[in-house]
Amino acid sequence: MTYKEQLTNNMQETLQNAGYTDPTPIQAQSLEGLLAGRDMIGIAQTGTGKTAAFGVPIIERVWSENKKTQALILCPTRELALQTTEVLRKLSAHKHLRVVSIYGGQNVKVQISALRTGAQIVVGTPGRVKDLLERNVLKFANVRHLVLDEADEMLDFGFLPDIRTIVATVTGEHQTLLFSATFNKEIAKVAAQFLHDPLRVEVGVRDEPVDTVRQMCIKTEEGTKLNTVRYLLRETAPRLALIFCNTRRRVKALTKKLGDAGVSAACLHGDLSQNQRDGIMRSFRLGNTAVLVATDVAARGIDVEKIDLVINYDVPDKPEYYVHRIGRTGRAGHDGLACTLVSPDDRSRLRDIRLRYHVLAN
Repeated sequence: MTYKEQLTNNMQETLQNAGYTDPTPIQAQSLEGLLAGRDMIGIAQTGTGKTAAFGVPIIERVWSENKKTQALILCPTRELALQTTEVLRKLSAHKHLRVVSIYGGQNVKVQISALRTGAQIVVGTPGRVKDLLERNVLKFANVRHLVLDEADEMLDFGFLPDIRTIVATVTGEHQTLLFSATFNKEIAKVAAQFLHDPLRVEVGVRDEPVDTVRQMCIKTEEGTKLNTVRYLLRETAPRLALIFCNTRRRVKALTKKLGDAGVSAACLHGDLSQNQRDGIMRSFRLGNTAVLVATDVAARGIDVEKIDLVINYDVPDKPEYYVHRIGRTGRAGHDGLACTLVSPDDRSRLRDIRLRYHVLAN
């Protein structure tokens, strides 16, 4: 049976209207099991279509007449929660489901009001979900679908205690899905604790850069990195470019240097308010700002298909950050370019990445 043949006619029409043509590998490999109610571990990079992979079968199984929360999706960042909410609203248009996102940084009264009118699907960050549970605003007695999205990033953020508290409140029979770009001992422990006899779908090589990203290593001096960035932007003419630095201070300094050199760039870091972050991301997503400079933490959850170029101005401190960074390009089957600038001070970190991933050869 084909992917479409497993879906209702209304869902098939919605997918067509939303621009979904052929299913991605993770969608095709997981649909039958998820429609049957299986738990699942999905190992895949972002940009591989995993939101639709879990969203389509969940929407097919949610009862539209019941206004109580039937599905809960936990995400590590506000940005990812909003993106997931947008996708699920498009995919559930034919059923007129209410999908509500809850996260820190927005007035909690606004979110409480949205929830009180009923929401079959709730998408949220663990901290705010836990807060609203403790306020007795959220109730999960009717939850039959629980998704831990980007589980590795949620663990990096220290959300495991909140996740345990939340999962403990989902006491009815339910399906649990865990998605992660990496699969290490910590993720394995979480899966063993929360999932039962899970279906396992692994797309691509585990914890490896996606093959749609061309990777380059450019040797340079610290003092010439700025000129190298300007050269790359000029020669590759990307629709959107994302540049990574290891610290907030470096992000701020590079953004100013680019501006002084005539390159319009915005920066994303932890010192920004939520409103500032929203405005910057809106401008970047629309293409009004073509160059964004960010730290690893600030860039978590960014899912923008038009990013053609990623530049590692600093070699990341942790090898796994390399995969997360360059995975911001080469999405949805499109080609991308990732360039890593290597000064003498960066060589030890580069060596760790080479040993782990066998990339960026001399």
